[in-house]
Amino acid sequence: MTDDLCPREAEVLRAGESGEWTPELKAHLVTCAACREVQAVTQVLRAAVDDEPASVGAPAEDIWWRAQWQARQEMRASAMRPLDTLERAEPLVALVAAATLLVLRGDAMASRLVAWATSDAAGQAMQALMPPALLPVLMLGALLGGLVLLVGLGAVVAND
Repeated sequence: MTDDLCPREAEVLRAGESGEWTPELKAHLVTCAACREVQAVTQVLRAAVDDEPASVGAPAEDIWWRAQWQARQEMRASAMRPLDTLERAEPLVALVAAATLLVLRGDAMASRLVAWATSDAAGQAMQALMPPALLPVLMLGALLGGLVLLVGLGAVVAND
């Protein structure tokens, strides 16, 4: 390998690729080691490219198999579309159901929660520290928060 650079190396490379050598370039090739090296490498690469077989298209069996696989994937996606829609609607349905339950039976549920929370000494101490009207709101908020958390976790698990 030579370390000398020649300004005519690009010409030698083009001539080696095309196979069209001018007499002047052939004469230069005799005197320049760097250009002879470029010409030798170009010949080896050209021979390798010429010896490489032309690429053959995919066999018909492969094309058929890929088409069948794609059709199965599309049918699966089409069949799962309604279930995916239902999975996305589940959290909304659960929240609407909880809100409906609170609107229709909220007063009875609140009174039962207050009775349950004040049934022991800790509940009576908690009632003494906070206004009585705040306890049902806090308890219902905690229940709704838990419901939202459970529905959200269900949606996350369903998407995995």
